[in-house]
Amino acid sequence: MLKTDQSLKEMSKDQVVNYLNESVKPEEGVIPAYLLGNQTVYDLEHEKVFLKTWIFVGHESEIPNTGDFMTRELSGYSLIITRDKEGEIRAFYNMCTHRGMKLCRADKGNKSFFTCPYHGYNFKNTGELVGVPLQKDIYGENLDRSEMGLHQVKLQSYKGLIFGTWNQDAEPLEEFLGDFKWYLDIVVGRAEMEVIGAPQRFIVNSNWKIGSDNFVGDSYHTMVTHGSIAKLGMVPNATYSKRGFQIHTENGHGLNLGTPNPDFAFPEELIDEYKNNLSEEQFEVLSNLKNMIGNVFPNLSFLISHTKIKGKLISNTSIRMWRPLGVNKMEVIAWMLVEKNAHKEWKDRSRDSFILTFSPSGIFEQDDTEVFTDITEAAQGPMPFQKKLNYNYTMGLHREPVEFIGPGVAYNDKFTEAAQRNFYKYWLELMTK
Repeated sequence: MLKTDQSLKEMSKDQVVNYLNESVKPEEGVIPAYLLGNQTVYDLEHEKVFLKTWIFVGHESEIPNTGDFMTRELSGYSLIITRDKEGEIRAFYNMCTHRGMKLCRADKGNKSFFTCPYHGYNFKNTGELVGVPLQKDIYGENLDRSEMGLHQVKLQSYKGLIFGTWNQDAEPLEEFLGDFKWYLDIVVGRAEMEVIGAPQRFIVNSNWKIGSDNFVGDSYHTMVTHGSIAKLGMVPNATYSKRGFQIHTENGHGLNLGTPNPDFAFPEELIDEYKNNLSEEQFEVLSNLKNMIGNVFPNLSFLISHTKIKGKLISNTSIRMWRPLGVNKMEVIAWMLVEKNAHKEWKDRSRDSFILTFSPSGIFEQDDTEVFTDITEAAQGPMPFQKKLNYNYTMGLHREPVEFIGPGVAYNDKFTEAAQRNFYKYWLELMTK
């Protein structure tokens, strides 16, 4: 019988896996509090989840030109992501193969070559080592540069979203996304999309899973946490967030889809582009969309939200990553996306809508991050483990799915926790493999 957090630390990996199987019961709506505050669980997540699956690293529009690059992190390791002269996007471990120095320390730029700041080894943006200072004099014929290229990281893209993985045996990205692609098409594939500005980055003292959990299916909190928006007249009433559908698919992906919306909050001049990129059913969803919030497992969330700016209804689209920095700390990285072919005036209003709502200074963001921090704080230390404290995820267990025009398992309003149960079900599968 386990009694303390120290006992969990001293368990073998197989014992930890067995205990997770015993204590985590997503299909019954039982999620232990220790999952958000236990270092052993966090370390196992890094190995079993973040080093094994596809992780979002950026958007293709961030490096549009030949020679463009950006540095990002993949599961705690720095990457250089480049666009070569053939237009191919590649990623390399940001480590010189001579002594392991970080090769590039800039966030972004345009370079055809990267020179190590330690000994001057020079690499092409396609990964080859092409220059070694004084090579013939100090190595003679003994150095084979062809064996010292940068380590290439597995990358795949979907509708401009770039994902990477350290797992060479990972299933193809499109298989991992599965039926969820139908919904991602509406978010990032309805038109040619581009990132506006640099991604916003800020630190929150929270476990990363709380962010994913919130976006994968929690509209219930909107009545209370964001209750002020009804008082301000930004929405008609406190229960507006109930109307719509909650949907989840395989591999832990899920979303809440708010409908109906009597007003079309997207650029009307792009309707033909939308219809060319979407099926009739997808365009029907877009036309009636009030909001759309979801999560690609494990930690890529997205949001389409509507607000009134200067008296006009306007949508804003954003994606965000909950990047783990520790068991009780994460970096939130948020990208704003707009339709590339929209008018500048529309893009400006959409940006204003994003800043008002889900930027670091936005009214929704500040509401959420305060909650995330307090939940994480309460889950720390041995007590939640000793007392076997559990969260209740039973909302909607009594309900049956309904028919929906898109794929996945759907429920006919957003107040259920089916998507969260689905998230933790897949999380548990990976953790106990």
